[in-house]
Amino acid sequence: MKTLLIYPPFPYGKGMGSIICSPPLNLLLLAGAVPEHEVDVLDLNVNKSYGFNKMEEKFGNYDLIGVTCMSSTLRLVLQICSIAKKKGIPTLVGGFHPSLDPQVIEDHDCIDMIVRGEGEETFRELLNGKPKPEILGLSYRENGTVHHNPDRPFLKNLNELPLSRNELINPQPYHYLWLPAWVIETSRGCSFQCDFCCVNQFYNWTYRTKTPERVIQELYQVPSDVKLIFFADDNFTLNKKRVFRICELIKKTRLNKKFLFVCQARVADLADHPDMAREMHESGFVCVFLGVESLKQMALDRMNKGYSLEKIISCVDNCHKNGILVFGSFIIGNIGETEKDTRKTFKMMKLLDFDFIMTMPITPFPGTNLTKEAMEKGWMEKDFTWADRKIGESIPIMKTPDLTRKKIQELLSESYRSFYNDIKYFIKKFAFPSGTISRNSKSFKWTRKYAFKFIKNGLTRFVFRLETIVDEVYEKAET
Repeated sequence: MKTLLIYPPFPYGKGMGSIICSPPLNLLLLAGAVPEHEVDVLDLNVNKSYGFNKMEEKFGNYDLIGVTCMSSTLRLVLQICSIAKKKGIPTLVGGFHPSLDPQVIEDHDCIDMIVRGEGEETFRELLNGKPKPEILGLSYRENGTVHHNPDRPFLKNLNELPLSRNELINPQPYHYLWLPAWVIETSRGCSFQCDFCCVNQFYNWTYRTKTPERVIQELYQVPSDVKLIFFADDNFTLNKKRVFRICELIKKTRLNKKFLFVCQARVADLADHPDMAREMHESGFVCVFLGVESLKQMALDRMNKGYSLEKIISCVDNCHKNGILVFGSFIIGNIGETEKDTRKTFKMMKLLDFDFIMTMPITPFPGTNLTKEAMEKGWMEKDFTWADRKIGESIPIMKTPDLTRKKIQELLSESYRSFYNDIKYFIKKFAFPSGTISRNSKSFKWTRKYAFKFIKNGLTRFVFRLETIVDEVYEKAET
């Protein structure tokens, strides 16, 4: 069975997508589950020559079109599926959005099937011809009726997952701040209760890991020209003992001489365990990505973040003392934050010495407590549907008791300008390392080396280009 798996594009020139481009690991893992089948992967983030006309021409060569779908890409996913249906080709949609809102298959007849939850085993059974009614985690349309099979239990042992088929894509376009990069997944899920997050909903508050030995095995599968590895786990640092063992093996295999490492971490983990930050730095970690979200204690408590502002300060300090840069992510429009609070946060980002920041508007994702509350209290339109939301629309979806949607949008743009337009602060980060980061540390050498590229490309792409609507780009593209 010949299958085309498609990764929809993120907004051009917006957010992290402008300075970080990651390979579509989820699709490579799906392909790894069916080595006996012919699978192609089309990443529309790097294959930007594709308009709808060219897609229609390409689709005729396949027996199945599969598309991964986040809420923000649903509209374009539906357009892609409509093109496939026009060619008479079955469509399969997976990912966070259809898993958290399975109603999507009933609302849109261009979707023939959806995979709910973890997709590897469901995808394998489907391509191998198992009768659809017997495939757990599958929703499908048959004779005009939609059937939702029972959920598939989560895989207990992640070591049983197949290795990703990395050879299906060209690694050259993928980068982290323009350093050739790749993505590795060492765990799945998150056990915490953040009310805005759809990850915990998707994984039902479970947390499962691969063994450190399996992590090393996957590092050896990375394409040869890659210089940086991004551990895409939602919380790489949750298990201190496991982190230490991974670091031990990285040093033992001398992979720290070949790669630099970046991971997503939780504030409290690195605040409470400075020795973990030190061990990570010695093993080649140069940066951590933190979902900080807010610098106001009331907002942190309301989101159920489970830590204090003091922990954030300690976390950043511990990272810097141990030679690790900090990339902080923040939400604009947290419930209870006023315009004055938000501007205070902009100042505190620099006072707390963050090296990089990104911001995003408060967003009610399917299945979250935030969405339920926003609907009940009229913070979002009753008839809102993600299918009408174009990729790249900058106006936020919801307002808050203190901020209008327009004001949140204005503050979003202001956040980038406030941080990255402070040239004195920004150049100081590269010329004179903050805190006690050593000039001999990998973090400092890496940052300084790519400082000019970030100033030249990052400020123009990441900060100032906040207008392109992706859907319109595809509608206007020539064959």
